[in-house]
Amino acid sequence: MKAQLPNIDVKYDPQNFRDLFETELGTGVWKFLIRPDNVIRMETASFLERAAVEPLAPGLVAEFGPDIAQDRIKQMIGHMVRQIMEAVGYEIDRPGLRITRESLFSSGARYQPQDHNRDRTMKITPEQRQAWLERTAKSPFNIWLDRHVKGPDGKLDLERLYEVARRHGIEKRYDHLNPGQQRMNIGVMLRSRVTQEEIEAQ
Repeated sequence: MKAQLPNIDVKYDPQNFRDLFETELGTGVWKFLIRPDNVIRMETASFLERAAVEPLAPGLVAEFGPDIAQDRIKQMIGHMVRQIMEAVGYEIDRPGLRITRESLFSSGARYQPQDHNRDRTMKITPEQRQAWLERTAKSPFNIWLDRHVKGPDGKLDLERLYEVARRHGIEKRYDHLNPGQQRMNIGVMLRSRVTQEEIEAQ
């Protein structure tokens, strides 16, 4: 059973959109936007420095139909999203960010956590990105797997990888993929078979 995500405790102040909000459509759109999964989508878009409304477009069209694309309705959605994002601790970082992919929206506001200023002058080097990737990947499972599948030189040894797989009842091979993809596919299957006790015993 999936864990229930907490509901967002925020009341919409419609201001200039009161006439539209006080309809079945208006209240339906608000209920859609404050669903926890959609708030997570908005926060994720903000983390990725994209407009908060961008990931909502497919769900809005699927839920309400193509007429949701009317300009005034989209303006109300943007107004609603701003109040939701402010309620969960965000502020506008850049209004009118252009959305370059096919979408219900052509632009939307980008948000950032309150009291957080992005340093636009900082350049992320490939070395820094790789270091972040390695730090983030160091979960107990990945540390356990690396210990079993990397050779003395620190490089992936595919024979070791498939030996670990066989010990856990996995016979499938992915020789048509590159080494990193082979490791990821085997890793996905191993996660459900390797016990926590085995990981902690390393």
